[in-house]
Amino acid sequence: MKKNHLFLLLSLFFSFTYSQKNNRFVDSIRIKYNIPEVTYAVVSADSILEISALGNKRIGTDLKADLSDKFRLGSITKTVTSYIAAVLVKEGKINWDTKFFDLYPELKSKSNSDIDFTLKDFITFRAHIPTWSYGNETPTQKEIKGNDQQQRYEFMAWFFKQNKIISEKQDVYWSNPSYVAAGLMLEKATGKSYETLVKELGKNLNIDFGLVSQM
Repeated sequence: MKKNHLFLLLSLFFSFTYSQKNNRFVDSIRIKYNIPEVTYAVVSADSILEISALGNKRIGTDLKADLSDKFRLGSITKTVTSYIAAVLVKEGKINWDTKFFDLYPELKSKSNSDIDFTLKDFITFRAHIPTWSYGNETPTQKEIKGNDQQQRYEFMAWFFKQNKIISEKQDVYWSNPSYVAAGLMLEKATGKSYETLVKELGKNLNIDFGLVSQM
């Protein structure tokens, strides 16, 4: 019995020491980069081993960080889109090898003839398309009109028409339009907007993703 108590005490001691070490390390990063608040967690497959909130809610205040504080997570669109795609594939509403132009045949004749990629290609960045990001000057806002769903469609119609595939072999082809294309495929397969799909996922997982347009 004494051995069990000793083992428990030692386990608690080392766990506390490990936690304090993590706290100091994470807080040093927060201070170095002038970040007001940071929350971190150490998890296993089935439990939360350690979780902590450090710093203040706002710069220049004494409002201490709290685990109930909410953070805006930027650029999670790829994660969410991949998850939705996997769910829809499992439900049989679309396949990984479904090709973009199988769902949008009207765009094929207007696009580069070499572009013929699958949902899996787009999700895994294996589609040989050029890099494009939000800093690009084209297309202009005047060229891409309509609501969010219509703008996604118009953008990909423009992108596939303007760009040729990359002939040079690469391990991955990083390009944001891959996920715009994947999102369009999920919309066509379900008859629902991407925003609706995200809201439904959030409801099922009890997660509030906030403004989908800013993900």
